[in-house]
Amino acid sequence: MRIAFVGKGGSGKTTMSALFSLFIKEKHIPLLVIDADINMHLPELLGIQEVFPKEIHISHPDAVKEIKMHLKGSNTRIKELSHFRKTTPPTRESNLIFIDNKEDKIINSFSKKNEVLSLMIVGTYDTDDIGASCYHNNLAIFENILSHTVDKNGVVVTDMVAGVDAFANTLHAQFDLLVLVVEPTKRGLEVFEQYKKLAMSAGIYDSLSVIGNKVRNENDKKFIENHIPKEKLLGFLRESEYLRTKDQEGGELDITRLEPENIDLLEVIFNKLKNTSTNTQERLKKLWDLHRIYVAQGFIKERFGDLTDQIDEKFNFYEYSKE
Repeated sequence: MRIAFVGKGGSGKTTMSALFSLFIKEKHIPLLVIDADINMHLPELLGIQEVFPKEIHISHPDAVKEIKMHLKGSNTRIKELSHFRKTTPPTRESNLIFIDNKEDKIINSFSKKNEVLSLMIVGTYDTDDIGASCYHNNLAIFENILSHTVDKNGVVVTDMVAGVDAFANTLHAQFDLLVLVVEPTKRGLEVFEQYKKLAMSAGIYDSLSVIGNKVRNENDKKFIENHIPKEKLLGFLRESEYLRTKDQEGGELDITRLEPENIDLLEVIFNKLKNTSTNTQERLKKLWDLHRIYVAQGFIKERFGDLTDQIDEKFNFYEYSKE
């Protein structure tokens, strides 16, 4: 199962990602959490005290090379490592990532652990990147990791990059459930309208759900209810004295101190995720389509030639992942 928390900056998606991850952790389910936000706050919220050296940020150049080399395996469709693009799909010759495998090479090399929870960080700008880099470039290896990950015996939770940037790549198509965190404000609702439009165009509107955050009273609740379709609204994270205090103090979140109605929301989200049926092969076919679109661009064809042959149409993700 895969879930991503999305929304505009400051909406509370990082807090929701952390709360939901800790909720899943309490169920002792293998859990891979990925911090794809440019502002990296999840380690502290999840109680991971170890320092994340930049060398294990998955977007670090050395990490990218090592991860791609592993995922490539004996995949002869990738002629050179530079041909391993962000949309390159897995094949029968690829290595996959199994989140329930305690010995998985990529998870062990590029995450920090807290019991059943493993946390990866995409990474942020370094001083060398000032004026010379785009954060979207950092997300490419994250796309590769997701497209090569088997999650049937666990959960992947992602704190997504802010706004609608997930539609600039394959990320929007790589999750069973996208949970949009909205505030009871006009700006918050505008982000929903943006997501709705893009999700419908991308054919993933069924995967989109909404939660209202920072809800103080019935007026806030009704404001959101009046603008979000009932079937899309999972519930509300009520204004929390505990969370407000933790924002001031810092440190690890403790969901046992969360208000009962807010814990109930986490259960609702989990049940929605469990009941969201995703055919892994259909998801793979969407990635094939996105790969065809991406590699058809002139600058890709000029530099790397025709990369459509990277698609292995005999590869069955479900059957391969059982081996």
